[in-house]
Amino acid sequence: MGENQESTTSVIEGLALVTDAMQTMFPEGKMICVYELDEIDFKKVQSNFRKIDQGHDRFSIDISGTEHVFINEKSLIPKPVETPPKKKSVREKLFSFFKSSSGPIK
Repeated sequence: MGENQESTTSVIEGLALVTDAMQTMFPEGKMICVYELDEIDFKKVQSNFRKIDQGHDRFSIDISGTEHVFINEKSLIPKPVETPPKKKSVREKLFSFFKSSSGPIK
């Protein structure tokens, strides 16, 4: 239990330090920090926040007006798109009857 609280504190403290540094550098700016993390780091950070976010591959938190967005890099891998087989038109079906499957007759 103590380890989990220590981890929570270090993640939150780290984000607070990043937020403070950015606000010091750009006091009038509006900032959004985006973190693309591997699955292990993503789950580690995600475990420190709301349970409702546990099933998602993206979540964000706001610290002092700076938004921090966390993205699981596995969610960015494009999934293969399955294309349904092309249906032949009536014309193509008719012409396919006349096409020879073998070469010319000698």
